[in-house]
Amino acid sequence: MSTRPRFRTVANESTIAIEADDLIVLARRYTDQEMFDEAIHLYEMAEKLKPGSISLRINLARVKDLKKQAEDSRFTSVRMEVNAERARDEIDASQYIGLAQYYIAKEQISKAIELLEIAKLKTPNNYRPFEILGRLYYSQGEWAAAHDEISRARTLNPFDRGVAEMAGRVEFELKNFDLALDQFIDSFLLATDQKGETTEAVRRMINTLKRVLDLEQKDLNARIKDRVENLQVYTERLELRKENLFRADRKDFQDIIRKVDRAEEKRDDLRHVGSELRKLNVLQHMKDDQIFRLSKFARIEGYLDGDFVFREEDRSMDFYIVREGRIEIRKETPFGPQILGALTADQIFGEMNFIDRTQRSSDAVAVESSACYTFSFSALDQIMDEDKEMAVGLHWAFWRSLTEKVRDANEQLKLFFQEDAKRGAGRKRVEGIREMQQVTVKSEDKVDLFKERGLSAAEMKLLATFSNEERFSAGSMIFREGDRGDKLYIVLDGRVRISKFIPGVGEEALTVLDRGDFFGEMALIDDKARSADAKAHEADATVLSIDRATLNEILSMDPNASLQFLNLLCRMISRRLREINEKIVQWKYMSGGF
Repeated sequence: MSTRPRFRTVANESTIAIEADDLIVLARRYTDQEMFDEAIHLYEMAEKLKPGSISLRINLARVKDLKKQAEDSRFTSVRMEVNAERARDEIDASQYIGLAQYYIAKEQISKAIELLEIAKLKTPNNYRPFEILGRLYYSQGEWAAAHDEISRARTLNPFDRGVAEMAGRVEFELKNFDLALDQFIDSFLLATDQKGETTEAVRRMINTLKRVLDLEQKDLNARIKDRVENLQVYTERLELRKENLFRADRKDFQDIIRKVDRAEEKRDDLRHVGSELRKLNVLQHMKDDQIFRLSKFARIEGYLDGDFVFREEDRSMDFYIVREGRIEIRKETPFGPQILGALTADQIFGEMNFIDRTQRSSDAVAVESSACYTFSFSALDQIMDEDKEMAVGLHWAFWRSLTEKVRDANEQLKLFFQEDAKRGAGRKRVEGIREMQQVTVKSEDKVDLFKERGLSAAEMKLLATFSNEERFSAGSMIFREGDRGDKLYIVLDGRVRISKFIPGVGEEALTVLDRGDFFGEMALIDDKARSADAKAHEADATVLSIDRATLNEILSMDPNASLQFLNLLCRMISRRLREINEKIVQWKYMSGGF
């Protein structure tokens, strides 16, 4: 089928003479009907019949101008229409985002996801719905989904400090430590107050990743320089980039429906996990809303007999609670594994790394079919910055757990030399003498000590006011194993030796404490007898003592002060447990147990 011409020129009909004036008349009619292309064609034909005609040239130029004006007008009209629709889309998206944030606050996650997905369709180049959706998935512990959204937000807006920090935390959860460090450095560089409180968490994560990646300071400085140059590239590109007009394409809503359904399933899972966590004894002291928030970062993971939960020198910092089964903590030696502890349902492990941010010092192995709740380090680190009461609750749980582990480790020491004890070999215990005198220490000296340990002003004032000073002669007992514990102590001057009497061997030092170190705190949390001896080491020692009532007052202070104090206690007892575990391995060699 041939294409019909737009108009009949009769150019091929030899019996009809073509007059230029006739073409001009037709051209004017087409011009009046705004058929400018056709009019231009006719004027050009007429110009060939009457070459050199000035009037034809003028008319041809006039029609071309009219065509350009019409095209400009149509372009302006289309542009206004596109801008109007774009403005409507931006207004709609802003309202969807606002309503989504309201639903997030109301814990109506499915509705929030639906609205944010629609906002993404409305304004695909706006980073905000991607950021909010990424943060939402992150708060639910869905690292992969969070990664997709935050990565897009980061691409759309590489200059948002908060998005960069969130990208770093997501990469950390995915164990992409190099990428995480880059993102945290970007967040630090984008901060307006790099030495203030707003960047404290970011600086802490940079230092953590520096240790994880085993970087020297010069290596870190080089990374920072690279990230500065990278941000400069983005800046230069932005100066050259032009914003293009667009009309957002629509697509099938089945993908959104799938995500909404998935969010409902996730929320049901959260309710289930939250109800299980609420029943755990180790978390009984925490509030219901804290338990629910904690459940968002708890994954239930199963292990077969012989599976490793983590290995020695792993860089993971998550902590765990045994849901069912049995987990053994082991230390590999040239002669085989040394069991340091056995954990069953409702017991915490892995908390030492969560507290002191170091690599694993032992293996955790399932010795039967088991399941554990896994709690994310990076996510909870951020939550604890925001919610100090939750942080206090977790540190209470860590303190109790570490106290039990230290007591169990101390008891293990007795088992190594039982045969010698039965044969009567070795030394007998010599009861030490307790030589103590009350002394007076200037309040400013106490404050200097507490300041060295990083305590808050409120803590320093309280401890300086209510602590008592005691001085013990060299070798004098401060307390004995088996004594009832009613005080914790802080070394002010001199050194204190924590030791245990081993039948058949004699006294074995567990650790020697220096200025600022705490000891004796375990008996206050579980109300059990002292698990070791404490005595002045080599020279006189001056200690500050704090009784149970004063300790309770300290820990009932505002959450920030309580958290600092508990965090310090947890770090101290974690270090002590590491030292005792090393002793157990050493003594196993000595006893010939391998």
